[in-house]
Amino acid sequence: MRKLINNFVLKRYIIFLYICIFVFLSNVALTEENIKNTQEFKAIKSDNANMRVGPGKRFEILWNFKKPGLPIKIHKKFKQWYQIETPDGSIGWMRNNLIAYKEKTIIFIKNAKIYKDKNMESRVIANVDKNSILRVYYCINEWCKVESKKYKIIGFVKRNSIWGAYVFNSN
Repeated sequence: MRKLINNFVLKRYIIFLYICIFVFLSNVALTEENIKNTQEFKAIKSDNANMRVGPGKRFEILWNFKKPGLPIKIHKKFKQWYQIETPDGSIGWMRNNLIAYKEKTIIFIKNAKIYKDKNMESRVIANVDKNSILRVYYCINEWCKVESKKYKIIGFVKRNSIWGAYVFNSN
């Protein structure tokens, strides 16, 4: 009788285990279908933006950003959450309402100069410190057109001094 009960319990346990595995694998497959890969730069819109370990408020907060305009690179989308990368290489998830979709910004990875035209022989109109954030219009080849609204400056910077913009090559 004891052997019969043990077999019955073992069979129930195995059936339960198969159901759990099936449910887990179904959820993983469904999740993978819902995650869309993307590669684009955006900016943080809020002065209180949490980057989390995963896509949801239940996940632990990795960083709290207080600098609106900080450029971020979007890697993936899951529902209203985006997996982002910050200029220092940190990767986490941020809710879509914390991200600016129209504003394009760059951050300086080293001190640089803003030139009047797209060549180093033109007049230097400003010096820019590392970690400064400016609006970017476009980047072609080695040069990016940028703007500082605060100082009312529009000019060009070498792309090797910035992070946060895709560069288009023209031949």
